[in-house]
Amino acid sequence: MKQLRISQCMIVKNEEKNIRQALSWGKDIMWEQIVVDTGSTDQTVEIAQEMGAVVYSFSWSDDFSAAKNFACSKAKGNWIVFLDADEYMDEENGNRLKALLIKLEQTHSPTQAILTNWFNVNEEGEVFTGGNQMRVFRNFSGVRYQGRIHEYLVRGKRALTAEEVLDACDKLTIYHTGYTKQALAAGQKLERNRRLILKELEEQPDDYMMLGNMADICRASGEYEQAIEWYEKAMDALPPEEEVAQSLNMKASEIFAWLLLLLCNEKKKVERILSVYEKAIRYVKEDSDFDYVLGKYFAESGDFWKGALHLQRALDLFEQNGTLCTGMMLTGNLTQAWEYLAICCFNTGQKDRCVSCCITLLQTERFNLGILKLLLSAFGMEARTLSPAQSKEMAKQVLSFLEKLYQLSELKDRIFVWKAARETGYSELTIELNRWFSLEELEILEKK
Repeated sequence: MKQLRISQCMIVKNEEKNIRQALSWGKDIMWEQIVVDTGSTDQTVEIAQEMGAVVYSFSWSDDFSAAKNFACSKAKGNWIVFLDADEYMDEENGNRLKALLIKLEQTHSPTQAILTNWFNVNEEGEVFTGGNQMRVFRNFSGVRYQGRIHEYLVRGKRALTAEEVLDACDKLTIYHTGYTKQALAAGQKLERNRRLILKELEEQPDDYMMLGNMADICRASGEYEQAIEWYEKAMDALPPEEEVAQSLNMKASEIFAWLLLLLCNEKKKVERILSVYEKAIRYVKEDSDFDYVLGKYFAESGDFWKGALHLQRALDLFEQNGTLCTGMMLTGNLTQAWEYLAICCFNTGQKDRCVSCCITLLQTERFNLGILKLLLSAFGMEARTLSPAQSKEMAKQVLSFLEKLYQLSELKDRIFVWKAARETGYSELTIELNRWFSLEELEILEKK
């Protein structure tokens, strides 16, 4: 087996705030680190050289693929890892990446590129959206970038086939910090991107990926009507679903999901929304985002039966398929989806399902007052159908159950649960909780 040599490549411009982390995370597993600078005026180049990277200059030509392919041409490793300066893997993912590449070399795998999770994280390191990317690929195999902007990998002049792409989303994750509030405030590059996309569309007017990218620009600029028009053009330009490998069709998922969300947010006719939804679930059957968006729309419109149907389907699809080219929106909004489902179940009289949803949420977010109140309202709904003696006994059972979620011996937990019971009008439970407080504590609570 030939020696595993991994080349980390990146193109940069004025990335002095990110370049250290960008080079540090892979220092121990990379055979070489290549930085192509496209015109930095800060300390990016000096820092990269100080850290041992080989730095090349490249004259910017309004073409991301040209710059990236130049970087690839300098790589001498047998695998390339191409992350941006605001992206990284943690130590665990880096070690798994190395182990996976060793295995692929040992087994002479036909894999040309690797699909990984790709998560946007905020300033606190919390994931708020997710998707998938191909950032790891073989060198010397003709795999290179195409497109002036929002570039994507091809082999020669054709798209990569499903057999050439290894799905490693269950093993590998890339983290992206570039969409945090601070990064966005530092300067959007929307107008530059708009210009490059329009230039690309002059040459390839039916390129659905570029049409979708143009829609993304309009959406990010707050031009929602124009974004809808571009997303609809992109949807109409999609190739037949049987011609597209489902595991590679990330952009199609995004186009449908964002179009649905905008149509719902802009209060378009439900017939138009459902027409797009039907196309979406035929085209990308695994994606949970379509049902999440539609379920949220129906829940907010007061159609709780339909809301519950679509939200449950979204959560089921997410559990089955995770984030493999799907679930970009639901990834960062799982709590909200469960909350909406709980509300829908409560309003349709599905007490047991409502209770189940609330418990699922409270196990991970136990101080969510709205959800605890919804849970107690569901219990109170049943209590109102019982005799006084039965209601009192049920309140004791509910309290016993709550002791599994909350440490009622702690004043903070006790007050929180008491407040929820009081605000929902669950008097039997409030009476039971009163026994946990001293008279002085109750007097203080009653005055609040």
